[in-house]
Amino acid sequence: MTGDSAEREAIGREWTGAELAVVVGDYLAQLEKTLAGKPVDRATHDRAVRFVTGKSGMPVMAKQGEITAVLSLIGLPVLKDPPPRWTYDAPLLTAVEDALAAKPALLAAAVRPDALFAAPPAIPLIEAAPPQPLPPDETLARIIQRFDLATRAAEDRFLPGLGAASVVAHEARRLTDHGRPDLARQVRLARAGDPAGCDVISFDLEAAPRLLAVKTTLGADVAPFGLTPAELDLAHAHPEIFRVRRVYDLLGDARFFRLSPPFA
Repeated sequence: MTGDSAEREAIGREWTGAELAVVVGDYLAQLEKTLAGKPVDRATHDRAVRFVTGKSGMPVMAKQGEITAVLSLIGLPVLKDPPPRWTYDAPLLTAVEDALAAKPALLAAAVRPDALFAAPPAIPLIEAAPPQPLPPDETLARIIQRFDLATRAAEDRFLPGLGAASVVAHEARRLTDHGRPDLARQVRLARAGDPAGCDVISFDLEAAPRLLAVKTTLGADVAPFGLTPAELDLAHAHPEIFRVRRVYDLLGDARFFRLSPPFA
């Protein structure tokens, strides 16, 4: 076997359409169990994939990492392991799109998962840096638009409500930790009469207001999202006090990052 052939086998490039359907289908089956709050026996699943496809463990794990990357970019939650591999190709995109089209219940669970129904009203958040932008991919952009997880989540309201409540708790804790419990007590969800386009009213340490738009996903930091017309208008009118909090991975580490105007 040549060096190039060995490398292709090691990363699992030589997959047929049928084999891709098997590994993608198994990945999504595990994800469905995770979203339902059910235990997942990863070893049993991996053995089944290796048996059906005839692939060894390394190519299967590599392909699962590519599936993780694709689902992350679409905006879906992912399995904790393996980590994403950004070497996915067009056949895998097709396999993932076909599999998702056949699983409307999974798409619904991705914005209202049973696994979060027992969660506290606010989930503790960890701040992280914004992700680096990735090169555009026309096929992936079409798939993102087809399934549009961000719009599904916004219309359902479960995840936006949980994300906003979690940001309120985080902001109150931040202000308290910095010696401003007086301001922490004033942090709240937006209500009637507040500017359209903000979800949370908070403050900086000098008591200047912060109008926060909260965008929430079960997916990874690279999951796509956009701002509503009201949010963009508010950002344009008050760039000095408007901020975005992107909350992500609520079934995992529960993190967020900050964004400030101007927005592209």
